[in-house]
Amino acid sequence: MGRLTAVVAAAGDGEMVKTAWPEVVGWMQLNAAFQINRDRPDVHVAFYMQGTPLPTDHDGSRVIIVSDAGTVVVKTPVVG
Repeated sequence: MGRLTAVVAAAGDGEMVKTAWPEVVGWMQLNAAFQINRDRPDVHVAFYMQGTPLPTDHDGSRVIIVSDAGTVVVKTPVVG
């Protein structure tokens, strides 16, 4: 299996910013949220349980964490 890498995008000033956290899949949701906030203090984290409807609007300052009933992250969190 290949090595997972972080997804980054260019910010307006040319600086690269992280936009996805594949490495936190399998982590406890709070640990994942702490990592996301360390990497991107400019975004807020929203928590959803697997199977619940997710927001359909795009929000460039939001990262959604989807977890199972045991609060383990089951989907790669991304900005939007």
